[in-house]
Amino acid sequence: MPKYNISINALAIQGAQRLTSTTGKDCLVIDLDASRILRHDNGKLYLNLEMSENRDGEDQYGNSHRVAEPTTKDERGQGVKLPILGNAKTFYFPSEAQGAPMKQATAPRKMATAAVVDEPEGDDIPF
Repeated sequence: MPKYNISINALAIQGAQRLTSTTGKDCLVIDLDASRILRHDNGKLYLNLEMSENRDGEDQYGNSHRVAEPTTKDERGQGVKLPILGNAKTFYFPSEAQGAPMKQATAPRKMATAAVVDEPEGDDIPF
């Protein structure tokens, strides 16, 4: 089953602003239209996002999907295009019985190899 690593630019969300608090901390304030927020009975607020596969396949960074706010039926009819908020990469996990490591769906990157150090003889440590 694939796993997706998703990264979004929170400042690309409609109504998002970066502000500095009185204590000097960075804050993200999102002034969203009420129709974009789903208010749950437990008091939590949810922002729906949609993720779809890239039409041209993976991009130069290995991203296979795009993440954006969904448009309403009226917005689609008017030709409104909301900004792409971010991207996602697909990772596949082999079955646990195979015992193979996780691999990314994209072309493998070159990795540095570590040198193997010989253990001194007579060392009975089991690990």
